[in-house]
Amino acid sequence: MDVQVKRWGNSIGFRIPSQIAKQLGIDENSVVELTATDDNTLTITPKSKPCTLDDLLDSIPDNFQYPEDVAEFAHSTASGRELL
Repeated sequence: MDVQVKRWGNSIGFRIPSQIAKQLGIDENSVVELTATDDNTLTITPKSKPCTLDDLLDSIPDNFQYPEDVAEFAHSTASGRELL
């Protein structure tokens, strides 16, 4: 599919047609990585969306156990003026 490159401020840009955006799983809030190769090929790679804290916490298995080298620290109580 051909698209036209246009001036956008001091840069140039092009629009990604909606059917290609859907195929790549990107939208107007997505971040993509542009890579140019020596043979004048431009590759556009969708970047993963950053996880939220809730996503990270949900990914911890129910049977998770701290490794031995940090278990004592993880289960200890505050001993000074720490904010927990």
